[in-house]
Amino acid sequence: MKKVLAVIMIVFMLIPAVSAGAIDGSVRFLSGASENTQQVREISLSIMALVAAKDDVKWDVTPEINALVDRLLEDQNADGGWGYYINEPSNVLDTAYAVIALKHAYPVLDFWRAKDADAAISRGVSYLLSAKEENGWGYVPGTPVSCYPTVVALWALGENGYNYNSRTIRDAVRYLQNVSSCEISDYEFLALKVIAYHSTGYPLGDDVIDELKDILLNDNLEVKERAMLTYALVLIAPLDLDIAKILSILRDEGKTSDGLFYWMNTPQLMSSTEIIASTSFALMALSHPIKVVIPEEKPNPYAMPCEALKGMQNLDGGWGLIVDWESDEKATYYALLGLEKCQPSNESVERAINWSREAFARDALWVKEHGRMSVGYFYALETLLHYNMLSEEEKAEAIETIRNAQLDYGLWGNTVLGPQPYDTALAIKALRDLGVPVSDPLIQRAKDWLLSITNTGWGTHVTTPHFSYMLKPDVLTTITVLEALDGVATPEELAPHLQWLIEQRVGGGWAYWKTYYVWQKNEEYPGTPSVELTVRATDLLSRYGYNYTEDTLDFVMDARDSGLIEDKPIETASAIIYLSRFQYIPPVNLYDVRNALDTDFFEIIAPKMDNESVSEIIEALNEAFSGGFVASNTTEIGEGSYIVMAGFEDYSIRKYNPYLRFYIEGNNVTVGNVTVPMNSSVVLVPGKTPEGVVLFVFYESENEDIAREVFTTGFIRYISGDAMILLRENGKVKLIIVG
Repeated sequence: MKKVLAVIMIVFMLIPAVSAGAIDGSVRFLSGASENTQQVREISLSIMALVAAKDDVKWDVTPEINALVDRLLEDQNADGGWGYYINEPSNVLDTAYAVIALKHAYPVLDFWRAKDADAAISRGVSYLLSAKEENGWGYVPGTPVSCYPTVVALWALGENGYNYNSRTIRDAVRYLQNVSSCEISDYEFLALKVIAYHSTGYPLGDDVIDELKDILLNDNLEVKERAMLTYALVLIAPLDLDIAKILSILRDEGKTSDGLFYWMNTPQLMSSTEIIASTSFALMALSHPIKVVIPEEKPNPYAMPCEALKGMQNLDGGWGLIVDWESDEKATYYALLGLEKCQPSNESVERAINWSREAFARDALWVKEHGRMSVGYFYALETLLHYNMLSEEEKAEAIETIRNAQLDYGLWGNTVLGPQPYDTALAIKALRDLGVPVSDPLIQRAKDWLLSITNTGWGTHVTTPHFSYMLKPDVLTTITVLEALDGVATPEELAPHLQWLIEQRVGGGWAYWKTYYVWQKNEEYPGTPSVELTVRATDLLSRYGYNYTEDTLDFVMDARDSGLIEDKPIETASAIIYLSRFQYIPPVNLYDVRNALDTDFFEIIAPKMDNESVSEIIEALNEAFSGGFVASNTTEIGEGSYIVMAGFEDYSIRKYNPYLRFYIEGNNVTVGNVTVPMNSSVVLVPGKTPEGVVLFVFYESENEDIAREVFTTGFIRYISGDAMILLRENGKVKLIIVG
């Protein structure tokens, strides 16, 4: 014992003091302590622990692993085995530990060292096989079979591909099953037996998991026993609230000094502290559930198809309705609005404006000659107004041109069908944009007529000397009329028309017609939604209190990714215009949140919880992490870091995490590709704010105990993946990791 304590003091002097958590600190401890021990078993366990924790620290521990591996390789005896110390005769127990350690280290070694390790493992396995007695192993060949060397040898062979189909393994398992007492404690024997059986693929049922949990939660254990049993448990059972609590108990039994973290048995007369073995098993247990997964690079979900739009511009400066078609005023208008959200070249915009000016002059002549309002004239005019390219004289002339194109007072259309809602809407929208006041009799007359001809939507209108009627209303005409009447008619006057528009939604958006009839097949088909109409309808309806923002965002992103907008300038530009409103959010996972818990200041939003429960959660967080945690006095999420504990429908996660599929349908919630009932689930979802992160903990009131135990059991230390679901099933809580 004095020798071990002396080693500890040497380690404390050799390793610089740093601020470290349990894993960081124990990695530093083992890196130093293992250099000062000559015991093969302690060197082997240190290698196993450092390999297990390699990806859970922010520095490279490979040099330390390599150095310890080199010592094992140098210490191997000619017969293929290892002794208790260097240059001592080989024995089964230390050979088994060395073989296990080299097998664990093999994947992280360089080519030449791995080649040497592979050869050493083969020789070590040969030694073990040759040392086997009829049903197990003694400490050295030819001695009576004993429990401890047998179970560790079984572990070593299992690590090297031997399974229960092998007679050697079956013999050893049969022996171990019948052992009534072992030279090591019953708890250490149970732990090693579970580890060894797991390595050979021997079936271990839920009863073993329950037994280990019961012991770890209720029995009085030595520290080394607790470390070994906890490691055995995390090998065979997925993380859950019980295991999180068990890991927290193990962590709490560790000791810290000058940035080092270690575990040891309470020193007693004639007993060993087992400091390296205890720390190694504890580190393997704690690092096992915390495997850091570097998330794959994810594309910006709001990426705008700017390059595609730029590439559709014609040589004359305009854009066509379809790529390579002749330039069109409406397509060019939308393309320019879309380009503003990208990074357009001045030359590209200038060419487009010049084309629009020329088109405007041509269209003005056409309107004057035919006495009709035209779509081309309207959009060319809107383009020039948008860029402030018209003088006051030109604006006055445009007003006069539109007034002169009336079919009847306050009405625009054609001489064949009569006044048209679409033409009239374009005209009054243009007049208003040119500065004509809403109170102008012309605009009021147009409003009255438009409202008088329908209580639903608008479409092509037919006027005869004897009667007039509306053909099938369409979404484009209706949206155009509603846009023109926005601010002219009252919300009450527009209400039935807005309701009709809402009813036309199909496939997540709006099509020209919700359904259309194919005479040849005598059948009705659903329309195909367009991005332009969907974005315009969404914007229009939002001004009257109808919110389709999230649905439209999904539709636009799907349209972009599916190729629905390909080679269509208006559709592409509309997608850009809509997507530009959503701020890019970097990908985030629960591991990012876990890291932030040690650095950030968090506000806890928990409107459904009582103050005592919130205080208990804050106390647990402050004990577990280095960040700061306080209860929030608001339910609003700001720019910092937050833990939000709320109902499933209380917050929308889209603005905080657009990458994760999350939606509610009926009584179920879908998270990623997993669908679970809300009334038996607690869901953990990460999010990003401008300056921090958000951890959403969604739950129904009947599962508040689980939501609270996420924090009070220490489970919060082990959050990982894109999301987590704690699902209550058959009286137990099952963990599902999403992503």
